[in-house]
Amino acid sequence: MPPPTLRSARLRLRPLTILDAEPLRALIDDFEVARWLAKVPHPYTLDDAVAFLGHVADTDPLVWGIDDGALCGVIGLEDELGYWLARAHWGKGYVTEAGHRVLRWHFGDGGGDITSGHFLGNDRSGRVLHKLGFTPTDIRQRHSRAQGRDVASQEMRLTRAGWTAASRTA
Repeated sequence: MPPPTLRSARLRLRPLTILDAEPLRALIDDFEVARWLAKVPHPYTLDDAVAFLGHVADTDPLVWGIDDGALCGVIGLEDELGYWLARAHWGKGYVTEAGHRVLRWHFGDGGGDITSGHFLGNDRSGRVLHKLGFTPTDIRQRHSRAQGRDVASQEMRLTRAGWTAASRTA
């Protein structure tokens, strides 16, 4: 069963479909996007997009397309909170807005603590996670498929108490 459609002030967070394959490929096939993600190869092909969408359809993870009138990124709660946004949409606060909405749904549905992280050097993502209430836990090496090497990652955790505190200041 796909996740519910969620809405925020400017965004619709919606289940992904096979019709998103080409837009997904076009948006994430940008090394400046892919380099900050662990599981995404570069170049990113249509076959990669179809395989990802097949995984989403087969396993029903909590994955949403970030849509501001058209697909502009993805956010999900599979093993951890993960997200990416097309470069043309950076700096608009979309990931923070989408993150707040997904986390409000998660904690409102009785969800527990969440982990996330960002590669060192990805200060934008670090600021997003901080705004959402995540706190640093440790630094570890994670493999970046796009970079073809292990990269230092700041691991982070969000508790219900941290979420509640961050929500009051947002």
